[in-house]
Amino acid sequence: MNMHNESSELNTIWEEAKAFVDQGDFDKAIETYKYILIRYGHDPVANEYAQYNLADIQLTLRELDLAEEHIKAAIALNPDKPDYHYIMGFIHSKKEQWPSAMQEFKLAVDKSPDNAEHLRGLGWATFSRGYRTRGLRDLHKANELEPSNVNILNDLAAAYLMMTCFDMAREQADKALKIDPANALSQGILAKVKEFQKKFEASKSIKHGS
Repeated sequence: MNMHNESSELNTIWEEAKAFVDQGDFDKAIETYKYILIRYGHDPVANEYAQYNLADIQLTLRELDLAEEHIKAAIALNPDKPDYHYIMGFIHSKKEQWPSAMQEFKLAVDKSPDNAEHLRGLGWATFSRGYRTRGLRDLHKANELEPSNVNILNDLAAAYLMMTCFDMAREQADKALKIDPANALSQGILAKVKEFQKKFEASKSIKHGS
């Protein structure tokens, strides 16, 4: 097969894989990307992107060990790609491996400082590691970059809820719901804010005998 035909075939396979992902048929998408690794493994670019896409799918499926395996392979091929370090940071976050998550998100942010999603990941990992002031700072900076990003607002609401800053938590959850009224996570956080605030105020009343 000549180079032109090989390139044309590979482009067709990429389109097929993307279509499977868009349709939510992850099994066929995984099968297609794995075929690319077998058929075009000699091509470092094809190898890199197939590994990245497999990692992204496995992360979506919460198959974290497989996702980590594939994203490590992609990073080995292109260590300067910020999205790859973001994926690795996300995997570490899901495993609650906060120091490792912070390290990977920091690499992503250093390479793409205006990427709100990467900064969100760093902010949440930093907050969860126990550096709350620094984590909140990064989350607010991410919010400034993308004020309509519901995920950032949800993280801010959850962070303030953990700090029992109920008014701030409610404010962020309300902002998220104005943007996406059907967002289940925002609804859940707001419900928890109301529940915990009620319990907190009741416990204060009992403590003070009122």
